[in-house]
Amino acid sequence: MPTKPAIAIFRQLIRTVHTTFKGDPPAIIAARKELRSAFEANRGLTEKSKVNAALAEAVEANEFIRENIIQAVKKDCGSFEIAPEKAAQLRKLEDADRRPATGPKHG
Repeated sequence: MPTKPAIAIFRQLIRTVHTTFKGDPPAIIAARKELRSAFEANRGLTEKSKVNAALAEAVEANEFIRENIIQAVKKDCGSFEIAPEKAAQLRKLEDADRRPATGPKHG
């Protein structure tokens, strides 16, 4: 895989993982291990279409982690707490889940 683009997205993924899982070292370690494994598996890619597909997948993974994973911390009382900046993101995800599915009608 071409070095510069791969290193750039790898670093971005690492930053996203550290931000998303802040305060959860086991999750950070597991995510970093998975990222490294995925990038190592693609190290020998040379065919342009496969390289572009792998890079696009990495960009998509970064977006997914950043936009769809919210780290919650369990409090002593049993409830969960999320960072204030993630609360709006959670509401957006909940609203999306409540929207009726649109698609072809059968009947």
